[in-house]
Amino acid sequence: MARREWSEDFTRSSKEWFFTGGAGFDFAKGLARRGKGNAWVCNTTGWNAINIWRPVEPNRTYTARAWLRLSPTLTDGYFSVRNDKENRPDGNFDVINEIKLIGPGPANPNHDDYNLYTFDFDTAANDRVLLYVGLWGVGPDAWIQVGEVSLNASS
Repeated sequence: MARREWSEDFTRSSKEWFFTGGAGFDFAKGLARRGKGNAWVCNTTGWNAINIWRPVEPNRTYTARAWLRLSPTLTDGYFSVRNDKENRPDGNFDVINEIKLIGPGPANPNHDDYNLYTFDFDTAANDRVLLYVGLWGVGPDAWIQVGEVSLNASS
C-alpha cells in the first residue's frame, strides 16, 4: 500500500536503495546536513545515481523534496522521478518530472551549504515511481551529497 508521506535521512542503512556507478552512503563522517548520515554520488565518467522505488497512490499529485549539496564542478546532475512503465526502446522509464542540477548552488551556511530542491509531479496511473539523484560524469570530478529526501501527497 502506498504511503502518502515518506522521508529518508540516511541515519540507518536501507536495503531499498540501489546504486549506479559511483554512489553510496556515508555515516559519521561529518558530511550530513542533520544527524550522522548522508548519501552521495560522485564520478568523472558515466551515469552515477542513488535510486529507490517508492509506492505512490495513482492519480495524485506528490511533492518531491531533497536537501542537496553540489560540487562546483557539477554540470549535469538530476533530481528526478520516473514512471514504472518500461516503454522506451532503451529499456528505461520516462521522466515524470525533474530538476537539472548545476553546482555549487547558493551558499547556505545555516544548513552546511545543503539547499532544498523541490518539484511537484502527477503519478497518473503509476502505483510506484523511481526516485533518484544522479549525475553524468563529464570529465572533472563532480559530486552530489544527499542529506534528506521525501515524497508527500497533496491532500
